[in-house]
Amino acid sequence: MDCKKVLSLLSAYLDGEVPEKLMRDFEQHLSTCRSCSSQLELIRQVDDMFESLSVPPLPEEFVARVMVKAQRNIAFAKEEKAFFPFGWQPFQWLLDLSTPMRLAACVAVFLASLVGMYMSKELSQSRNHQNLTALTENLDGFEWFSLTPPTSLGSAYLVMALTAPEDRGVR
Repeated sequence: MDCKKVLSLLSAYLDGEVPEKLMRDFEQHLSTCRSCSSQLELIRQVDDMFESLSVPPLPEEFVARVMVKAQRNIAFAKEEKAFFPFGWQPFQWLLDLSTPMRLAACVAVFLASLVGMYMSKELSQSRNHQNLTALTENLDGFEWFSLTPPTSLGSAYLVMALTAPEDRGVR
């Protein structure tokens, strides 16, 4: 038997939780190995030290106070009703965020909505939309955009992708 296995099972050996055949192998190894037998002696000393300590007394009414608190927690947990069935909470991630982060997430969604509405308005007022759609049908990778309605996000993307930066007012 090797030292690694013996050391991993020393506490179980001391507690008598090792099978009889393994117990004999342990005793044989401990009789020949100084390192493992010194570890066994250290564990015995720690066990003796803990056994000599007394358990401090609990305050009066301790058990009663713990039970009352547990009953209150159980009653509180039963009162909470979930809005969605089966504990499904799709917006839990938003509730887990701090207040500034929630505010930032809401502002980001609001701004994205405004940008989308602005892009849709610009696209619907554009006169050359039909020409852009015809151009995109010939581009590799843009074929699936050919049937986009004039006010869709895909069509807005095509307008942005096919116009030069100076035409969009970007320098």
